[in-house]
Amino acid sequence: MTPMIPEPDAFESTLRALQRRPLPAQWREEMLQAAAVAKVSPQPARTPRWLLAGWGLAWAATLVLYLGTPAEPPPAPSAALGAATPPARLLQQHSAEIEALLAAN
Repeated sequence: MTPMIPEPDAFESTLRALQRRPLPAQWREEMLQAAAVAKVSPQPARTPRWLLAGWGLAWAATLVLYLGTPAEPPPAPSAALGAATPPARLLQQHSAEIEALLAAN
């Protein structure tokens, strides 16, 4: 079975009838020069090695200090119990301080 090839319409016939003109030699030279200039263009900037090394050393020092610093000791149990005084006791202490201030004046 052969595929059916449609007959070309008027537009396609007109396109086929057109003669191709060669490109001017001057254009070819300009394109080749532009391509050569684009090829020689500088590469994108990269991060300097000394900066990367400095960042690495800073992170390493941070890690060493973090792992080498001892943790704070937990608070003593006696201090935690003394901090929790009952509200009645605090009221008595404040009353005594206010009376002492009034007596001094």
